[in-house]
Amino acid sequence: MAFSLPSLPKLSGRTIALLAAVGAVAVGAVAANASKQESPPAAGAPAPAPQGQTDRTGQTDQPAAHEATAAELRAAAALPQCRSARLVPVNRTWGIPMPSILGSTSTTCNLMYGDDPFRGSNRTGDPETAIQVLQRNLNFCYGTKLAVDGIYGSRTRAAVRAVQTKHRLVVDGIYGPKTRSAMNWRLYSMATRSWSKGCSSPL
Repeated sequence: MAFSLPSLPKLSGRTIALLAAVGAVAVGAVAANASKQESPPAAGAPAPAPQGQTDRTGQTDQPAAHEATAAELRAAAALPQCRSARLVPVNRTWGIPMPSILGSTSTTCNLMYGDDPFRGSNRTGDPETAIQVLQRNLNFCYGTKLAVDGIYGSRTRAAVRAVQTKHRLVVDGIYGPKTRSAMNWRLYSMATRSWSKGCSSPL
């Protein structure tokens, strides 16, 4: 059995214009309603909770995280300058040459942009050697091509920032204890007076 659709009446130009106008009014009403829902709250109404920004790892950046980062930056910057270098034992055979505090076995110190090699008026120790130890290690373990000049300039800072990014640390360009513990190092053996062929993070 054949099925046919009823024929639609032809619309005049005037009717088409009228239908278009009605459609435009309807669309405008929907848009107005949507904007009312997104309008700011009235005076006295509680403000919505601030939305965190999403970082490049896809994680939400909350105010608490900002405070922790700021505290970490202050702590790193407040440390004394590394003014020496020492071989930190890893086991009975190997050790790591790394920046340290002058006259101490501690490596809880920092190096930062502008150390060239001294910082401030204190001229004791040998921070140039500390910076050179860091630069040599960055060149060998991370493939940077820094001049081993004992100056913590923009290229050394950029290399440290790249290391911090790689190891998911706070990226501040300051070499401090967290960067020291996370980064890879080339080991040295006093017994055989030889260097390791690779790098590791044994701390």
